[in-house]
Amino acid sequence: MSWIAFFYVFLLAHVKFLVTATIALATYPQLSVDEIFIASSLGAISCFNIFYFISQKIYFGDSNKTKSSKAKKSKTFKKRNRILIKMKQSKIGFFLVCTLAPLFLSIPIGTVVTVKFFGDDKKTYWYVSILLIIMSFLLAYLNDSIFQFFE
Repeated sequence: MSWIAFFYVFLLAHVKFLVTATIALATYPQLSVDEIFIASSLGAISCFNIFYFISQKIYFGDSNKTKSSKAKKSKTFKKRNRILIKMKQSKIGFFLVCTLAPLFLSIPIGTVVTVKFFGDDKKTYWYVSILLIIMSFLLAYLNDSIFQFFE
């Protein structure tokens, strides 16, 4: 096992998780699928933990509670705001945001979006953590089978 390749896959999972396994298999064919799975899942979980707890502190920390209450101006609700509120209040919105945001955005941006919408829910952390491990497993093994198909 090449530690440089392992570290490369680990850091690549921080930046763009969805294509990590594909790039790793294409650039480092000496890495096994298990090594790619372990490196990408460790990278995704570490990046998720960093940004989850930083976002928790920003959105739900004590500093937000001690702000002076200024006169709030009334908000005008646009169609986009109504859609976001309905999505946040629905059960399917929780699963969609927690599943798709870290995958199709990057993990840092997706984590911040997830915490902004559902950071007060305790199961958000565990759902996204387990989802990242499962998706890392699926992406590593599906990409390996696709690469073997074209060889």
